[in-house]
Amino acid sequence: MPSKLKIISLGGSGEVGKNMLVFHYTADEAGLEDAIVVVDSGVMFPTEEHPGVDLIIPDITYLLEHRDLVKAICLTHGHEDHIGALPFVLRQLPVPIYGTPLTLGMVREKLTEHGLAAATELHNYPDREPVTFGPISVEAIHVTHTLPDTVSLVLRTPVGTVVHTGDFKIDQTPVDNRICDLARFSEVGEQGVTLLISDSVNAERKGWCPSERTLRPTFEQFMREAEGRFILATFGSNLHRVQMVCDVAANLGRKVAIYGRSMKQNVATARALGYLKIEDSLLVRVEDLSNYAPNEIVILTTGSQGEPLAGLTRMSRDEHSPLRIQPSDTVILSSTPIPGNEDSVWRVVNRICRIGARMIYDHIHNVHVSGHAYQEELKMMITLTRPEFVVPYHGEPRHYAAYVRLAREMGYPEDQILTFETGQALEMDAEGVRHCKETIPHGSVLVDGISTGGVSDVVLRDRKHLSQGGTVIVTLGLERDTGEIVSGPDLLSRGFLHPEDSSELFEEAAERVRQAIEELDEDEFFDLDTLRVTIHDTVARFLRKRTNRHPVVIPVVMEV
Repeated sequence: MPSKLKIISLGGSGEVGKNMLVFHYTADEAGLEDAIVVVDSGVMFPTEEHPGVDLIIPDITYLLEHRDLVKAICLTHGHEDHIGALPFVLRQLPVPIYGTPLTLGMVREKLTEHGLAAATELHNYPDREPVTFGPISVEAIHVTHTLPDTVSLVLRTPVGTVVHTGDFKIDQTPVDNRICDLARFSEVGEQGVTLLISDSVNAERKGWCPSERTLRPTFEQFMREAEGRFILATFGSNLHRVQMVCDVAANLGRKVAIYGRSMKQNVATARALGYLKIEDSLLVRVEDLSNYAPNEIVILTTGSQGEPLAGLTRMSRDEHSPLRIQPSDTVILSSTPIPGNEDSVWRVVNRICRIGARMIYDHIHNVHVSGHAYQEELKMMITLTRPEFVVPYHGEPRHYAAYVRLAREMGYPEDQILTFETGQALEMDAEGVRHCKETIPHGSVLVDGISTGGVSDVVLRDRKHLSQGGTVIVTLGLERDTGEIVSGPDLLSRGFLHPEDSSELFEEAAERVRQAIEELDEDEFFDLDTLRVTIHDTVARFLRKRTNRHPVVIPVVMEV
């Protein structure tokens, strides 16, 4: 079998979030070894379809089946959809992590919380030099995004070179003045690129993505006009925006308070590493806000996606008294909703509007710019790298369709434009790139609190049923030796029907249970599992027929 490179998506393909690509090289040449390098290990945040779920992470069954070949996880940047799954992955697959200094700083904080920092090797990428993992070498190239120290990766193998852009835009006036290293992309392109895997989340948008700096005049205007506090909600890792708002606040004589655990932690890490330039005198503690007039204060907070426990959401619910939203506040939602979060975001916006604060969001005024390339930037990346094949990544099917049209317009024939989704793979060898027919174990692991094995489909289904139909508990008492029914069946419900409406219904259901039990033969009656199933099925069928509802029925049989 000839040497080949399989590129496997365990997340981030055909969806936005839980990014993870696997590069699996299989050798046939003497002296070369098989090897796997993983790029990114991110989470996706749950929607209302995932009750009680905290995080959604990739299924790494494929990596565990080939654990001896996994050399490292290489990171593109520090957003949660690229690093958030690391604590869960590293418990099962302890491998070295490579990244830029800021990314590793954010990872270190995360791993410390989970007790994994001391046991994990963290390595910085060398500047413009590759890191070698057997037959695969990885080089990081600086790009602009919404936080500093973001990189694209160049993976060189014996069967060709792959450029993986990660999340990027070509911001020519970035907040930190570190522009995208376009010259290096051009040099890599001259050396020959077989495959470009490109960010595609903004492939539908024409032109160029606006620079982050374009928001500064807007923030200055609203901060000057704000009669009370100026509150801005954005992603906790959007450090360029944090820097810009802090600069504006300093110029206008306001102090800055940071509210939200993730933002506070990220700001502390970035300041310690020199990526944020914020004077100590500018920052005040949330607990000390009462010492200042409202028009002297800026609050930077999380919650731009309507997350239940994030800063802005709690402030809108009046759950943190020093920071509850006031009618005199000016609140800016500096983001666009991630698909699936729209309802949660608008609920927060509506609550704040009901309080009477001035609420500003993207539908009203341009208070957010994306961190992802528009069409002209995507074209420029193709032009610089000159790949033989192109593949969109980090997007939904509609983004892929737009990227395919863009590549066609640039002259790429159909067989050189490929797409693949989570659980699918591409195969690259000396002949080119094509779809791989191998079946890849894949899916999502639902993380719930301290659960390490994930939430099963059965548990999730029960939670949905509980939220939609409530629960009915059926209790029955039996004399242990004779099997005589000494109490019940009694029915108790929560979230099903009002007690006044259910009493007669439950009496009839109890009678149906007695009849069903009488029809059991002796062996079935004394088999408690059979008895529980009989009770469950009898009550569930009866209630479904009479109410057209599907409560979770819980039979409880007690022996006395």
